[in-house]
Amino acid sequence: MRSKAAEVFIPPPADMDRRLACLADPERFLRTYGKQIFYNPFASHHRAMIRAIWERAKTGGDKAIAAPRGDGKTQIALWMIIAILLDCRVRFPVIIAATRKGAQKIFKQIQRTFVSNELLIADFPEVCVPVLELDGAPQRAAKQHVAGQKTRIIWTQDEIGFPYVPGSPYGGRYITYFGLDSAIRGVHFNGVRPDFALIDDPETHEVANSETQHWQIEEMIDGDVALLAGPDKQMSRVILTTIQNRRCYSFRVTDRKLKPAFEGDRFGMLEKWPDRTDLWQEYIGIRQRSQAEGDKDGLMATQFYIANEEEMREGAVISNPYRFAKRFDKHGNAIELDALQAFFNKVADIGMSRVNAELQNDPDLEEEAETIGLTAGKVASRISGLNQNELPKADCQIFVGIDIGKYYSHWTKIAMHGNAIGHVIDYGVLETPNMATDVSPQAVQVALLQSLLSWRAEILATNPPVFCLVDSGDYTDAVYEFIRQSGGVPFAASKGYSSNKFHLGQASPTRRLFENCWAGLLPQEQIWLYHLNSEYWKQQVHERFAVQTYNDQQQLNAGSLSLFVSDNAKRHISFSHHIVAEERQDQFIEGKGVVRKWIQTNKNNHWLDATAMALAAAGVYGHRLIQATIKEQPKQERPRPSTQFQNPRFKKREGGWVPQRR
Repeated sequence: MRSKAAEVFIPPPADMDRRLACLADPERFLRTYGKQIFYNPFASHHRAMIRAIWERAKTGGDKAIAAPRGDGKTQIALWMIIAILLDCRVRFPVIIAATRKGAQKIFKQIQRTFVSNELLIADFPEVCVPVLELDGAPQRAAKQHVAGQKTRIIWTQDEIGFPYVPGSPYGGRYITYFGLDSAIRGVHFNGVRPDFALIDDPETHEVANSETQHWQIEEMIDGDVALLAGPDKQMSRVILTTIQNRRCYSFRVTDRKLKPAFEGDRFGMLEKWPDRTDLWQEYIGIRQRSQAEGDKDGLMATQFYIANEEEMREGAVISNPYRFAKRFDKHGNAIELDALQAFFNKVADIGMSRVNAELQNDPDLEEEAETIGLTAGKVASRISGLNQNELPKADCQIFVGIDIGKYYSHWTKIAMHGNAIGHVIDYGVLETPNMATDVSPQAVQVALLQSLLSWRAEILATNPPVFCLVDSGDYTDAVYEFIRQSGGVPFAASKGYSSNKFHLGQASPTRRLFENCWAGLLPQEQIWLYHLNSEYWKQQVHERFAVQTYNDQQQLNAGSLSLFVSDNAKRHISFSHHIVAEERQDQFIEGKGVVRKWIQTNKNNHWLDATAMALAAAGVYGHRLIQATIKEQPKQERPRPSTQFQNPRFKKREGGWVPQRR
């Protein structure tokens, strides 16, 4: 009676044609037996992972694939383990993950699949029925038999051994799992050693960012895992991963130059970037600002996408068009329209750096990780509470910077007071009319001069500045003539230099020194030219926008920079993106140490330049974060531009034009 109770009756497969067709095509296998998971078409990286496991299981060898995080790597891993076992491509695969707990999770899902997937049970009864007959009691395996032949099935929390059934090829095939956080040595069942390792996400965040642990992972995979098959047999290895940084093992193993044996491939969520990245940058700013104002789903940004969808989609190629949230708000409006929008939502929510790593598998250079982290959304959120052209105090001083361009010149007006507290009270664009592409250089200079003269009246009409720096780098003649015709009050020509080319020098009658700026007399031009350390002043713009506008006591923070209030929700979007169009990055280069560079991320950086010049103008007038207390020698005393540098008188002497002594 006990023997009869332990006997298992194996029915024939429900559909042998379906079974054979699925065993001949792994994609069909997954879509048939795993249809509750794989209901969308496979993307290119899905097919690459399926093909890699299928082929390496049969022919041997190694393969490494980096795919976007959260796009089905683990599900493909566990279903492909089932597929290669049932197709008899391997005899003893092992599942390996970064931790034992992670590998056990995959293993448990495989166990549940064999006892819960009705279609798999129906088509592969010789494997699934003996498992079902155990009824969750592994101790029954010792007496279980089919027509008097013991199945010798193993079904424990750590091991699977397929049952021996007369006429079945699956007896003696095994599965187990390991974590790379524990030892992996000496694995075998009844003399059978592993012949295939599927390694899913081998690194945790901690390991990937450790200076030593990711090297230990590499030693384990190239040593312990590679030798699991025994000294005289080859162990096939397939690694499915996501790259976290450029130091980690996942980056190295998918680099065909560093680890050629693994024939690494990297896939990103976005295969080709859209042509109109400027619109997407505007979209990101809208989403970040609207979320800060309580619109958690970013519906304002979605409306912007709807209005500009055709232009924003142009040129873009998304790898998995089905990867987006199919959710709706309480009014029935779609939160995400497609996978392209979902991608840029991630950019807005978690930052470009993490998107490049975890979704694109193209992480930023580690040397460029040291940045201030200013975003367009943060700039747009720095609101002073003042209306446009409203002054914070009666005794504040106004400064202006204007970046000159052939077609458009961008300007920024800042009110300064207190301890270097700045308010952007206005900004705008000066258009140079009738500027065709074939206009002669002389005509360009003349047109720019006329535009500047018209703008002068506008800028002096409301809250006139005490000092205004005008960029003279590209259109020198027009700017110099504008300064001369304006009488030097309050306008002055300026020119920016990178930090490695900027030299303050020594003070002299024709050279006056300021904070990261010096003014030099140009006798033949009869003007003073202000030379700026442009990188320093751009960094000042970023650091001051990074400061919260108000502290906990609702007082303005020293050194802060803020924007005026606007009824138009989109008013500051473009300005904010100009401000973050460049960023300073500190790169550590072996043999050179820390190298500081300014990286331009968007060609539209004109308001950044204009704002930097306005801050430099304020610096000339002594608006500093920390005021100097050391008394200077009389000959080094720093004169104010309003008395010494504006309208200087000139006298012809030997050696050229020099200012006349008063």
